[in-house]
Amino acid sequence: MLLEILLIGLIIFLASFNQGFSGFGFAITSIPLLSLIIDVKIAIPLAAICGMILNFILAYKLKKFINFSELKLLIAGSIIGIPIGAIFLSKASPDLILKILAVVILLFVIINTTHFIKPFEIHKKWGILFGFISGVLGGAFNTNGPPILVYFYLKDWNKFKQKAMITGFFIVASILIVSSHAVSGVTTKEVLSKAAYSFPFLIGGLFLGMSIFPKISTRMYRKLILTFLAAISIILILR
Repeated sequence: MLLEILLIGLIIFLASFNQGFSGFGFAITSIPLLSLIIDVKIAIPLAAICGMILNFILAYKLKKFINFSELKLLIAGSIIGIPIGAIFLSKASPDLILKILAVVILLFVIINTTHFIKPFEIHKKWGILFGFISGVLGGAFNTNGPPILVYFYLKDWNKFKQKAMITGFFIVASILIVSSHAVSGVTTKEVLSKAAYSFPFLIGGLFLGMSIFPKISTRMYRKLILTFLAAISIILILR
């Protein structure tokens, strides 16, 4: 039991560090690793709760840069998609969930490393589709980030506005995801207890990541993270 607590804490710490450093990536970093030591149907709602806490903290710090009116179509699409994903999570087999999750992560890595998608001023109406896909992935796997990152990449905003807007979207989406997990019965007492003892690790990782951000090359750090995520996704596919 103590070993499990320490391992979960270490994973939450690393994922929180990633979130504090880059502004995204908590779920896509933590869930594959957590699923190696606990049931994926516990790992996903656990990561959702921890991610919501992180997003509240980040949103508070970035609140003056967040314009929610620019996010309304993304949020509308997510509201439709999240319950669909949550129902899938409650019904699907853990093996199928892991395989789909691994493919989602691998696609995320490929998109970020190949740069075959070039930025352009995508029309805001596309936000509904990107939000819907994000919502389904968020409700099912708590990995709603990849479609949103692609959308904001296509918008070609500067990195400061992008980080603030990503956080703004995630704070709304994370509340919806955690709520849908609770309603569908995915969030159990075991999930809540694991979230409680993960809290100190979460806070420590978040603030360490935020403090180191100005001192490390973002480009090099993201390359390391993407390599790490690619390895995890391959492990999940082959296991």
